[in-house]
Amino acid sequence: MESVITQIRSLAGDADGAGRAQIRHALRQLLVELETPKDLLMGIFNGHLQIAAVRLGIESGLFRLLSQSEMPFEVAQVAQESSASPHLFECVLRYLASNGLILEADHGKFKANRATHTLASQMAEAFVYHAFDNCGPAIQEFPSFFAETHYQEITSNTNTPFQKAFHTGLTCFAWLAQHPGRFDALQHVMTALESTDWTVGFDRFEKEACAIIQLPQASRRPFLVDVGGGHGHQCVQLIKKYPNLSGWLVLQDLPQAVDQLSQIDGVETMAYDIFQTQVVKGKSCIHAQHNWPTILPSSTNMNLNPQGAKFYYLRRILHDYPDSQGIQILKNLRAAMAHDSQILIDEMVLPETNVPWQATLADLSLMVSMGGKERSKEQWETLAEQSGLHVAEIHTYDNSDNFSVIVMMPRY
Repeated sequence: MESVITQIRSLAGDADGAGRAQIRHALRQLLVELETPKDLLMGIFNGHLQIAAVRLGIESGLFRLLSQSEMPFEVAQVAQESSASPHLFECVLRYLASNGLILEADHGKFKANRATHTLASQMAEAFVYHAFDNCGPAIQEFPSFFAETHYQEITSNTNTPFQKAFHTGLTCFAWLAQHPGRFDALQHVMTALESTDWTVGFDRFEKEACAIIQLPQASRRPFLVDVGGGHGHQCVQLIKKYPNLSGWLVLQDLPQAVDQLSQIDGVETMAYDIFQTQVVKGKSCIHAQHNWPTILPSSTNMNLNPQGAKFYYLRRILHDYPDSQGIQILKNLRAAMAHDSQILIDEMVLPETNVPWQATLADLSLMVSMGGKERSKEQWETLAEQSGLHVAEIHTYDNSDNFSVIVMMPRY
């Protein structure tokens, strides 16, 4: 057995991200093959309890405490830190150790392992809070909601298990915005999910980006509009990689998002609702002022000489919405595009078979909370066609997590 484990570790050490994902998948499949029916059922039950125990561990500071030292802690020490019952914490610590989330060093003594350090991080805290507090109640309503709707696909983001769980008629985003602690957890999760640089190997974009001159001219249009771009992380990364794009980028999001942003050098910030007409359209020009460009409509007749942005970029936006609203968002962009404008959709593209569990988890979580979905190549093509667009290219930049840039262009 030791030799098998050593060999697997060696294979994992030499593998890239996709290779390690394959190894984990193979081990997971092997575990399923070895499980008895009792093991399977107990494992399903355990999944329900595990996130609750982790939530308790984060809330009580248990993981942070253990991570502060390489030495083991006695149960009484851990309990004292939270003014907790030693008997309660002994049960919790035993449970966490049996699930590999902490290490039992000796009888009544526990210490941190790799998982503990992860769970002590701010990222993990946000993930667990969002999963347990925001998604958990909606997931609990998942079976009864679909029984009541006779197992029909969700077509509205105001009629999902989320509304049933929280007794609200608001969308998930609107409701969370009224509860800052919960919304903050979601924001941290979205930031933590930032993945590999999507521009690597993306020749279509690279060629256009490198052709942009350093200083904007009044006769030129915006190069890229980051639609729903949040804190502007993508714009900052683009300027860092392509300094010549400073002054050519526009960041759009809802007023409550952009109003709280600090100035981003070389980026125009603009309040915009994706369900309204796209405001960067027609023939536009950029005027640089204190390295802070402003998009102004040209006096040129827009109908005769339309000139929207070169690229409209949407990162993890459309998966939050059912198809009907996704089509509306894309149609608003389609109406603003010039003949050579392109929409870049940075999202997951599900494989046709053997979809990884992480992707199916995201798919169902989006469905129960927002009526959204992750989409396959065929589903992206259908969405494009129904929006007056066509898929010109799919640039896959992260094989392990199936992230790609779907390029859409006007269909005439």
